[in-house]
Amino acid sequence: MPELKVEPLPFHPAQILKWDEGYIAISIDGDFLPLDSYLKNIGDVKKPFPSPVKNCVLIGNQLITTWVDHELMVARMGSFELGNQFENGPERVELRTRRYVDSAVHPAGVVWSHLLDAEPLVLCSNEEKFVFILWKKGIYAMGVDAGEHWRNPEPKWTPLENLPHAEVVISASIQGSIIHVWSRGSGHKTYDLKHGKILDSTIIEFDGVLESVYSSGKNHLLCYESGDTIWYCEGRIKKHFNLNGPVQYATWREQDEAWHIAGWREEILASEVDISRHRLDEIPVQILHHKDAVLLLLNDGSFISSSV
Repeated sequence: MPELKVEPLPFHPAQILKWDEGYIAISIDGDFLPLDSYLKNIGDVKKPFPSPVKNCVLIGNQLITTWVDHELMVARMGSFELGNQFENGPERVELRTRRYVDSAVHPAGVVWSHLLDAEPLVLCSNEEKFVFILWKKGIYAMGVDAGEHWRNPEPKWTPLENLPHAEVVISASIQGSIIHVWSRGSGHKTYDLKHGKILDSTIIEFDGVLESVYSSGKNHLLCYESGDTIWYCEGRIKKHFNLNGPVQYATWREQDEAWHIAGWREEILASEVDISRHRLDEIPVQILHHKDAVLLLLNDGSFISSSV
């Protein structure tokens, strides 16, 4: 793999999103920084809203973002038009003092913004729609213009009702024309993207708390708090393996028919027949396919080349 030197980010990163003209880096505190196609800074660090970012997705040239401040019980959803400069928004003290709807503060520099009356649990998108789920409210499908296409009640799994927080949704993704939704208790529902019709509902039989899910087509990587990791495909478990700790990020590597995983101070390539692991001194936050190289973004903001 070719060596590629990239300057570190000026903050502890949460994620990086790629769009047609470069990248957007987001910090764990809710800072935004535009990068060019070579991962070089092309602007200043800005904080549009004084809370951590919960989720971000791209739909066309829009960056749909949700923010949550659990202490103040504040949540927002807004959209940025990429290509415009990010702006600094209000200070956190304003969230404490301006609590009424008619005086509520909004993120700076957004095309649109909404107050949310419940916590946004998950957010996913494709080229035409974005879908989000609000805690104890429902699942909503919206268009590029933020117009509502359909809504459904919050996903439920009857066998999980009496288990603490087992029905809380932790992941959702759009795979083709299907929305996949997952809960902490390994509940799995699928919906038709166009109309919101429930297609299937099941529970994966595994004793653990599901923390995150990564999906590519029919392949799903179920990542548990314990480090247990399950490769799930077309209704069956293809592989179960245990890692050093929680998975930080994962992506499907088509050429190897394997999962490329950023783990807890380790990098993993897991195929159906083999697992290769490489120990790291830092925690990898994300895997980036950049130019002809594969990079790991580390929790200190630096980039290193992949070793698997």
